[in-house]
Amino acid sequence: MSRRFKDGTGSWWQPVWTTLRYELLHLSRDLLSLLVVAVLLPLLLAPFVSSSFARVQRQLQSAGKTVYSVTLSGPEADEVRALLHDSRQFREISSSESPAEALRQGICDIYLSSGSLGAGAEPAHSSRFQPASLTRKLPQTPLVTIYYTGSQERSKSAAMALDSFFTRELRSVRDDALRRSGLDPNELFDTREVNLTSGDEEVEQTAAVMLPVLLTFILFGTGSVTALDSVAGERERGSLATLLITSMTRMQITVAKWLTVSLVSLAFGLLQAAGFALTQRKLLLTLLSQTSATGWVECALVVLLLNAQIAAVLLWISVRSSTFKQAQLLYMPALLTASALAAVSWLQELSLSSVVALVPMSGLALAFRDAMLGQAHPLALALALAAGIGWVTFWLRSVALHLTLDTATTDGSQDATEAARGRLGGDIGWFYGLLGAAMVTLPGNFPVLAGLRGQVLVNQGCMLVVPFLLLRAYGQPVRRSLRLRNPGAHNWAVAVLAAPLLHLAANSVAIISSWLLPMSEQMVRDMTRLLLPENASVPELLILVALAPAVCEELAFRGALLAAVQKPGDSRRPTLSTCLLVGVAFGAFHFSLQRLLPTATIGCVLTWVALRTGSILPCMLLHFVNNALALLLEPVHIDYLAFPPYVWLALWSVLLGVLSRFRPLAAGGFPASPQGSAGVRRQVAETELPSTEEMPQT
Repeated sequence: MSRRFKDGTGSWWQPVWTTLRYELLHLSRDLLSLLVVAVLLPLLLAPFVSSSFARVQRQLQSAGKTVYSVTLSGPEADEVRALLHDSRQFREISSSESPAEALRQGICDIYLSSGSLGAGAEPAHSSRFQPASLTRKLPQTPLVTIYYTGSQERSKSAAMALDSFFTRELRSVRDDALRRSGLDPNELFDTREVNLTSGDEEVEQTAAVMLPVLLTFILFGTGSVTALDSVAGERERGSLATLLITSMTRMQITVAKWLTVSLVSLAFGLLQAAGFALTQRKLLLTLLSQTSATGWVECALVVLLLNAQIAAVLLWISVRSSTFKQAQLLYMPALLTASALAAVSWLQELSLSSVVALVPMSGLALAFRDAMLGQAHPLALALALAAGIGWVTFWLRSVALHLTLDTATTDGSQDATEAARGRLGGDIGWFYGLLGAAMVTLPGNFPVLAGLRGQVLVNQGCMLVVPFLLLRAYGQPVRRSLRLRNPGAHNWAVAVLAAPLLHLAANSVAIISSWLLPMSEQMVRDMTRLLLPENASVPELLILVALAPAVCEELAFRGALLAAVQKPGDSRRPTLSTCLLVGVAFGAFHFSLQRLLPTATIGCVLTWVALRTGSILPCMLLHFVNNALALLLEPVHIDYLAFPPYVWLALWSVLLGVLSRFRPLAAGGFPASPQGSAGVRRQVAETELPSTEEMPQT
């Protein structure tokens, strides 16, 4: 038995409790600062974030390009069908279930029941949807009843869109009828709506998707002061050395500080929740009446684990920062990134049974939403909670590993440029996190930037400028870091052959992604239609969708990011870890769970090509051709699911064979040379490589 456990479990926990009491006592001395940062700031920021997401959703709803699925019933269904035939916004689907059951199961968005007002009247049989008053003087008029589910935003939007469509179409008929018969327009037609969801259920649905993001903001704010000062501040003041020289293990110190952050964050978070409940008593009473006791217990477990995750993340930020100011700088990117992960609760078609349950913040957000609505499957909920515990453990172990007086150690043999590159490698993740947060929030708060042109201006503009600024700020040679060199005729030819193969092979990964993250194909197409401007020509789309990302994103990921995180051995033999790191970051910046896996795969391949050739230019060509083919082939609607597995295996085999033909160039990598003795490699690492024109030919 271990010596520290010889007296029982208390021997390990006793120093933890002692440190916890000391941390809480020290915290109480600066209570005013804690109240301002932990209570006031989250209350001010939370409405801004909620309005941002609400504004994005309203923009999506008002775009008018979504195609809704409709089920028809009733004696006059043919007339309604003829009217909807010319509309591109509504698509009739057939189902073996009854229309009401199809609506409840989500098979259709709305269903219509058509009939007539008035007793004893014969239905009109015409090729047009015409009021009966146009053919005979009767008080009866056609009646269409729209059934929808108010708790589902898509169904509610479909009902509103169809009602507007009927109003527009029948207005022209009404005007013509007025000129002929002089009847009251209200007697010509009547449209009714029946909401199958009660008002309380709609309120509960809205709260279930909003609260995870709001809770994330509150818990980040309440735990920030304690966590950021807990390690970074004490390291700066020198008090951390006192803890490190005690008999406590680093894991004991980590657990004590994590418990302190968790308790403070939860206590002030509950205080803010109580204040919110007092101001929203009607909402609270609705949730109490609609949510079951089991749902509240499940929600409480999810909130406790969410608080534990956030406390661990904040502590991890603090331990990776050398000063308190640096920790404050990294806090905002982490907050916005975590909030974006929690915002997946807005995606109502995303299930807790998908692989997203394993993602930090996202899995708990889905678990909270489904638990409040009573839709959480026990096994899926248990898997999400287990994944959350695993992430907490992972971050705490990382904190314990980096719990030192210095954040990084440098080798005395390294020159200033290489040392600065090491610092850039440690900080670039936070800068890119802040960049991603800006790319998410700016289009949501400025409608002019919500379209494709606005997003290209913001996203690609930032990716074009930020790499140059970071490289200059950290004293890195821009041209060498960005790999702006000619790869040679042979590598150009290989890139031309590999480009279409890479696009086709990536579609096999997209199929696997659709299995892991089941989302309707119609929803994916709707998002594509919302993004593409109606009046854009094909050449303009090629510039916006293919050329601009190929240049700007490659400079950001295969340029500055790869130069910062690359290992010395990657110049001679690219490592899987480097390719995965850059590839996953590249996929994450597309802000789509459905596209994360295929784009990350393409990013890994492009990273390997950049390391292999020492040039970013072949990556730009591969990137451009992939995006251009996706744009040009989209109207064709190729059914890749029809391809048998052996076709994909053969395609990947050919692609890997072509990629293996890329040739490394002399002095193509960074920072080490692919040839020569150990002494030569060290010399190359310590001196800046000359340009290609200055290199002696061998």
